[in-house]
Amino acid sequence: MGSSSAIRLHLAAGATAVLAASGCGADLSEGGVSDTPDLPGEDASSEVAATLGVAGDTAAGSVVTDSDGYTLYTYTGDGSDPSYSACTGGCAEQWPPALADGRLSTDGVDEDLAGRMERTGGGTQVTLSGKPLYRFSGDVDPGDVNGQGVDGTWFAVRPSGERAEDLPYGAEDGTGGPRGD
Repeated sequence: MGSSSAIRLHLAAGATAVLAASGCGADLSEGGVSDTPDLPGEDASSEVAATLGVAGDTAAGSVVTDSDGYTLYTYTGDGSDPSYSACTGGCAEQWPPALADGRLSTDGVDEDLAGRMERTGGGTQVTLSGKPLYRFSGDVDPGDVNGQGVDGTWFAVRPSGERAEDLPYGAEDGTGGPRGD
């Protein structure tokens, strides 16, 4: 195993350990709520800040990705009507919110499902079907789905806006993450 592979495995293991230690409790008092789905001053001529795309060949099947091709996830502790994020503090370090300060475009995702919400403390988070979207710090490369099923509360999101139920790499215990061969 090369040194970069060892570093990736170490980072993924460290992220999982920190996640388990810090947890992602649903403290709704710190979550963001948005009454305004559009950014002020946004129009069709605004520069695209983020694109929701689709990766069709991940271990969790077809999933929504960000502009860089990284898998996006939803958290079961969040709300969609109205949109709010219960993932703050240490949780948001492990599960960084997908942010977009500008026009949002879609490629393979129904644009009517895409939206955004203002986070408490600042930032505009991308939503799909009203659910806030996040990346996982343990995903090292585009198309990774290492966050799928973590703690039974984090799931990659399908282009339909529903969460992916498939567990990666043949996992059957609901914890998600890569499994050895």
